[in-house]
Amino acid sequence: MNVLLKVSMNNYNEWKSAFDGHEERAQICDESKTTVAKVSDNQAIVMLYDVDMPKMQELMTSDLMIQLSKDLDIVNDEMHSFESMHS
Repeated sequence: MNVLLKVSMNNYNEWKSAFDGHEERAQICDESKTTVAKVSDNQAIVMLYDVDMPKMQELMTSDLMIQLSKDLDIVNDEMHSFESMHS
């Protein structure tokens, strides 16, 4: 499954640094395709491909992610699945 997330945070640059340093994400998706788009200083859009949803749930509820979410005021505002368009 491919997942699109709309994420809010208190500081995009701090969040992006933590996001880029989060190596465990490669265990739940095809990291080579991960796409991040900055919307504002407090919002981003993230596209994850070939996501293992049970592993993603485990990762999102880990102590590290819970603490990071508190520290950076991270809120996953929306989550949608999508399919790639093939020509």
